[in-house]
Amino acid sequence: MAIVESLALVRKSVLLGEFSDEELVVLAAAMEEKPFRKGQILFEQDKPGDALFIVLTGQVGILWRGEGKLAEKMLAVVGSGESVGEMSLVDEGPRSATGKALEEVTAIMLTRNSYDNLRQSSPKLAIKLLLGVFKLLSKRIRAIDKNIEIASYWLFSS
Repeated sequence: MAIVESLALVRKSVLLGEFSDEELVVLAAAMEEKPFRKGQILFEQDKPGDALFIVLTGQVGILWRGEGKLAEKMLAVVGSGESVGEMSLVDEGPRSATGKALEEVTAIMLTRNSYDNLRQSSPKLAIKLLLGVFKLLSKRIRAIDKNIEIASYWLFSS
């Protein structure tokens, strides 16, 4: 499937919801489609982040590995139309978790290098993509805040 067609399939996502057809064509030219086998690692916790992934088919488990007695925990499952690795476009920090294909996965990838090239060639589009990343991260932070509120209630209510 052509990447531009794939992007159109996930257009209702927070990340790409504001993009026109013309903008999707430009963005697609900067991306690469990648297949992953079941069990294959897309990215690894504590390694430098260098790409954003948008899942087209399949599911990706987001796993966190603790230290000492803390075993690996599944934080989330990401499916078709969802993205992971957005923070790697914003900073060069290490990955906060591992992404692992739970089944056959097809994803489209935007590397930091491709994003940097997009910033040079289409700065308005690059800014629009970052605004989508910020909206997505804000949505996730709000969900985390709500979970903390619920957990606090159950831990500290009498």
